[in-house]
Amino acid sequence: MITKDSKNIIVADDSEFFRVKLSDILTEAGHKVSVVNDGKELIKVIQINPNGIDMILLDLQMPNMDGLGVLEWIRDNNLRGKFHILVITGAYEATSVLVRLKELGAEGLVTKAFTPEEIVFRVNKILFPPKEEAQRSSPRVPISLPVDFSIGEITDTGYLLNLSEVGLFLHTKKNLPPGAKLHLRFTLPGSNKLLNLRGVVQWCTQTSGEKSLFGGAGIQFISFAPEDQNMIKEFVHNELKKIG
Repeated sequence: MITKDSKNIIVADDSEFFRVKLSDILTEAGHKVSVVNDGKELIKVIQINPNGIDMILLDLQMPNMDGLGVLEWIRDNNLRGKFHILVITGAYEATSVLVRLKELGAEGLVTKAFTPEEIVFRVNKILFPPKEEAQRSSPRVPISLPVDFSIGEITDTGYLLNLSEVGLFLHTKKNLPPGAKLHLRFTLPGSNKLLNLRGVVQWCTQTSGEKSLFGGAGIQFISFAPEDQNMIKEFVHNELKKIG
């Protein structure tokens, strides 16, 4: 979940807590992040160098100028599509608001109850859209779930940060070499069944998980029971429906 293709992201939020939280999470994920306090300050930054912005995380409720006002200004100044925009909200939004956001060019809406895994998943999915065939065959969903894993006689515990029908991302302090085979054991939310899977390390991040929120390895499944495969398939499908 740590990208080597760093992007320039602006966080626009009047809450210092969420500015710091989002900045820390996205910096850990490999991006370059700057912050502004409200819509008017954001517009000043955009006017200076719109070409230097890859994405804006835009709070919907801000003083001076709110998120809708910023989106309207972007549209009126022919900057729609110049950079990606993901809207952040602390409140439940009516369908009419969601429709308006889409009309003005926002590419998604996420609540402030997000987990680090969810926000990185949403941001990277927009910044790095998967190839159509790969997305159709094995879409990923964010998850934060403990998992026991073993390599040979050595057993440890890590966390799943995303999951698909064909593999997962394992957050761990261990440096796992590509090609290493693992035995994985975890239980999906809402189930009491312990899944027993085998996988192989496809890649690992440069940064050890010891000092990173997202360090770890990408694991491809190589062996699991049909009932376990069906459980994962159903779980991923249901989570995708929630994400939209």
